[in-house]
Amino acid sequence: MPCNIAPIGWAVEIRENISDLSINDLHEVAKLCNKHLVVIFKNQNLTIDDQIRITSAIGKVKLDHGRNQFEKERTLIAPGVLRVTGEKNHTGKGGLFGHDKELDWHTHHTSAKFRYPFVWLYAVKGSKGSRTTWINQAMAYDDLSDSMKQKVAGIKYASGYKAGTFSDQKVAHNRINYDNPISLVHTNIEGKTGLYFPFLQTFDIIAGATKEEWKQIYEELKSHVLQEKYHYHHDWQDNDLVISEQWLSIHKRWSFPHMSTRLLHRIAFSYEKAYKQSV
Repeated sequence: MPCNIAPIGWAVEIRENISDLSINDLHEVAKLCNKHLVVIFKNQNLTIDDQIRITSAIGKVKLDHGRNQFEKERTLIAPGVLRVTGEKNHTGKGGLFGHDKELDWHTHHTSAKFRYPFVWLYAVKGSKGSRTTWINQAMAYDDLSDSMKQKVAGIKYASGYKAGTFSDQKVAHNRINYDNPISLVHTNIEGKTGLYFPFLQTFDIIAGATKEEWKQIYEELKSHVLQEKYHYHHDWQDNDLVISEQWLSIHKRWSFPHMSTRLLHRIAFSYEKAYKQSV
């Protein structure tokens, strides 16, 4: 277990160099992320090879990025590593979500039957002054009344993406997956139960409530999770690394006028190697 760990609200900061951690320690980092939902490392100095090595030591890295060659040329800089930036690359294309205005509340690939449960964000350059906020939806669930917990217990909905919800990015195609009903209440591998409620990626009700009941529950839950006490605000500095669990947290990047020079590396990955003795 990394020895220098400090709470930052409900998130945790590990005050060590992640590149120096042993395999066992990296597995403990994954477990901490599933327990606390957001893990922060500051003042890191990571090459692309470092980032691939570390994430691959924890689990499987998502390699199947992009629905077409344009998206791959735009965002991919190495197997599994995406550019989050408005800066144009050698082909003249900006990266993933490079617009200056806010990238509203979302989580990774909500509707997929296999979801990569962690997202790695590493600030390479130009990040100072930008902010990303995470919501802890396990804490929010814990605070629900018993009657509301009963209401949400059996709800399933269709999830996906519609342009104009959390992003207007034109290359993101409208897609709602009715073949993979999503349970509103989720328990992760560390036994934390919470809401899986990326409300801007949450669409038609499938089970557990009528349309009218769901409309009221949706609005109540949205107002509930948006309370400040469930938020962790990260004000970026270059060389910051944030790893977040993607079942029980959602996140938002606030508007930032310098996306043309801000560059983050993004990796989606899983954690099965950290739990190989128990799964």
